[in-house]
Amino acid sequence: MGVAVRMLEDDGPEALQARKLTAEIGTSTQAIYTLFGGMPGLFEAMVADGFVRWGQYIAAIPETDDPVADHFSKGWAFCDWALAHPQLYRLMMGLTYNGLRIPGGLEMTMAGTMSGFPEGRAALQVLMRSVDRIRESGRIQPVDSLVLAGQFLTMTHGYVLLEIAGAFGDDDLGLQVVGSLAINLMIGLGDSREAAERSLLAAVSARAAGDQRPVGESRRAH
Repeated sequence: MGVAVRMLEDDGPEALQARKLTAEIGTSTQAIYTLFGGMPGLFEAMVADGFVRWGQYIAAIPETDDPVADHFSKGWAFCDWALAHPQLYRLMMGLTYNGLRIPGGLEMTMAGTMSGFPEGRAALQVLMRSVDRIRESGRIQPVDSLVLAGQFLTMTHGYVLLEIAGAFGDDDLGLQVVGSLAINLMIGLGDSREAAERSLLAAVSARAAGDQRPVGESRRAH
């Protein structure tokens, strides 16, 4: 699967084909059908593996006595991992074209159900646990955890897609925008500006000191 992921990141999911992959690894296309049931099965396995690695990367952020700062740090890890694996992230979110239709791994419903496969559910649970800590801290008004998670997910996912597209030109502008959004969202949820800014500063300081950066997967170079 490692070769498939490398080819995915080099050329995008739409360009990953059975013949190209098997030629790269020196086997027949039958191997893909034997192991995965065909290319759709391979893509699904790559999505599942991506969610496992993504969730583990975010969950590896150390926690402190400030759940909001920790949540900001986990959001930063979310972005770091996605930007290090932009094509895999796009595949995981179902953002493909040219006839390739792979269902995305994230699914949140008002009925409280989440992703339809274990790896996706585990990754979403990392987000849910983080927002539960914020809700339980008393810093915000009472709100449903799933709705709260969806708000942060919408903000962070939007930033990642714009960053992948090069919309901000440099990291500093993009991070300034998403940091301001995070502050505004916390204030809208009932936190004070002072407390929200203090938590963001704590997350920034921890990152600068290297305390809030998981080891194992690096961010892509821009």
